[in-house]
Amino acid sequence: MNLFAPPSISEGAIVPRPYQEEALEALDAHMMNEEGNPCVVLPTGSGKSVMIAWAIQQWKKSYPPLRVCILAHRKELVGQNSEEMIVLWPGGDIGVYSAGLNRRDTDHSILFASIDSIYNKWGDFPPWDVIIVDEAHRIPAKGEGKYRQFINNSKLTSPEIRVVGFTATAFRMGCGPICHKDHILNKVCYEANVADLIAQGYLSRMRSKVGDSQPNLDDVKRNSGGDYITKSLASTVDSSELVAKTIRDAMTIITREKRKSIMFFCVDVEHCKHVAMELRKYGIDAPTITGKTKRMDRDRILADFKLGRYRAICNVNVLTEGLNAKRVDCIVLLRPTLSKGLYIQMVGRGFRLHPSKEDCLVLDYAHCIDEHGPIDCIDAGEVALFRCGDCGDTFSRAVRICPYCGWEIPKEEIERAEAVEREKKMHEAEASKSSILGSEPETLEVSDVAVNRNRKIGKPDSIRVQYRCGISVYNEWICLDHEGYAGHKSHKWWADRFGIESAKTITVDKALQDMFLNDSIANYTESITVVRDGKYSKILGYQSKKPKEVIQNA
Repeated sequence: MNLFAPPSISEGAIVPRPYQEEALEALDAHMMNEEGNPCVVLPTGSGKSVMIAWAIQQWKKSYPPLRVCILAHRKELVGQNSEEMIVLWPGGDIGVYSAGLNRRDTDHSILFASIDSIYNKWGDFPPWDVIIVDEAHRIPAKGEGKYRQFINNSKLTSPEIRVVGFTATAFRMGCGPICHKDHILNKVCYEANVADLIAQGYLSRMRSKVGDSQPNLDDVKRNSGGDYITKSLASTVDSSELVAKTIRDAMTIITREKRKSIMFFCVDVEHCKHVAMELRKYGIDAPTITGKTKRMDRDRILADFKLGRYRAICNVNVLTEGLNAKRVDCIVLLRPTLSKGLYIQMVGRGFRLHPSKEDCLVLDYAHCIDEHGPIDCIDAGEVALFRCGDCGDTFSRAVRICPYCGWEIPKEEIERAEAVEREKKMHEAEASKSSILGSEPETLEVSDVAVNRNRKIGKPDSIRVQYRCGISVYNEWICLDHEGYAGHKSHKWWADRFGIESAKTITVDKALQDMFLNDSIANYTESITVVRDGKYSKILGYQSKKPKEVIQNA
């Protein structure tokens, strides 16, 4: 029996969402048919813990001797992942190895472990068949580090060991994509889009407002990785005048919108304390959590915050990962960052659904949205932003209409903004690699391709093709089983790549049986031409690796 046989997960009490089923199938297909170590990229709140549990359960059922070690960098993640596994499979051989959780199990074939506790204990366990790394973007691209030390030493006793990554951000600042032929993780086998999951109702709706009080970052120094140096950043951001102005502005909006569960992201410990002190003036008791907070105090504060006993909480570099607080309906960004990954992690704290909230509001007082774009446009390159003239929300200008209140950008305002940007572009010393205007097409080199089944309730299955261009991903859907225009267009797409005769009989099931489909499409496609279309990007054409061949996407 194949170790990585496709899972029969429908028999469990918890039914997977369509994208979860797609991701699990993609992971299994990679493990069965390809060499190297895959990575699954899913937004915060999309159910990575339960997907890890599903995968392990089915692998164990196919091959009971299988030994799996699941690594995470925080005890909260270790506990969360192990609890999800126990709920799904109460009779599973499940253990925990984490000093922070006061557990050091050694005799279990499924072990959830803290990397800090286990990295130098690899010799204390029988060989592992699979190592799963949650928050896999924390694996360094080079050098040693605890993850690399544990994984490389584990290979000494198990040379054929497979490593699987799960993360919300498939890149590291200063290093680029975390999946590379020369890295531990080699390929993204599945990636879900934030905007798609929001539209499908699996993640909370997000709104954003950019505050009037923004720090001047011109003189802030940067570190070797490219982000701001904390000490230099704090000297600019942590001024009594700026803190007072930003909290006053934030509390005006929070009070008006009756936000109930708020997270403040601060620069350093002193800044965190000053923000908390300012909040007390408005009757808000917001405990601070930093790296210096005692473990027992942190656990107590977080438990009370999750239950709604605290309306707000302030933190520094602690709650960007591993916190499952579903009630959060407001994120206040007071920490500027040039790291897209950190930005996504901060905003991602508000992705989870909860009956008490209709959406999550992001208040930006740190230039984050101007720097990186709205969270659902993060992979679309440079995005022109506009502030709603009625409600003040910030949204992509390509959308044209405020998603919250329906206010439409006046035509003269669009023309004025575009004229300003054209003038700016003409005077730039070095042209930007991304389009300034959302309506301008651009051609991007394709570095990788992932192909997966796409399910939609009430519709035939289709094939989702993901083109990775740098750190951005562009999707298209090939509807071979559909009738009408969608089916005709998809069969033409197939014929262009695999021949007219093949296109006559091809179906989604038949296409996905080809274990080399990913490689075939990747080997065919040199680059794609894309254009912004509302919140999403549309593929206009493909540049084939065959000489002088350009295919238009009609």
